[in-house]
Amino acid sequence: MAARKLGVSVKLAHATLRKMVARGLLHVKKEHSRRWDYFVTPAGIAEKTRLTYEFLDFSFQFYHEARKRSAQLCRELSERGLKQVAFLGAGEMAEIAYLGVVEWKLQLVAVYDQDKHGSNFMSVSVLPLAAISSSTAEAIIVCQYNKKHPMTGQFLPEGVSPNPT
Repeated sequence: MAARKLGVSVKLAHATLRKMVARGLLHVKKEHSRRWDYFVTPAGIAEKTRLTYEFLDFSFQFYHEARKRSAQLCRELSERGLKQVAFLGAGEMAEIAYLGVVEWKLQLVAVYDQDKHGSNFMSVSVLPLAAISSSTAEAIIVCQYNKKHPMTGQFLPEGVSPNPT
């Protein structure tokens, strides 16, 4: 059951559980040869708490950095006299960037997202990535990131050029 829930092989699930038992994070009670029950130990609860804290700390740092950078970008666009912007991406990063758009009185004229096209983002229709080449926006703000390496800069989805013609 653990292997199925984790989406891994039974062998890998057993190896992982054995390592967690060896580290004192889990206690195992063998009911019979085909059923073993695992219980989280106090050390396991402490480790889960530590990991949760690290995740929350990272998330808050990420949000604050994204908010600061997006507000700075919107400020620079506004100071250059640009008013109409579009977003590449309609997820959480776009929600953060939208705060800067409102703060610096920019106008969001289009949103492009391959997975969410056909929906709306802040009352703006989300268009497919293919429509980006006909954008009338004065600037396109990238609101996507590499989920495996979220702090990596310059992330663009496949097929999108950083300098459209």
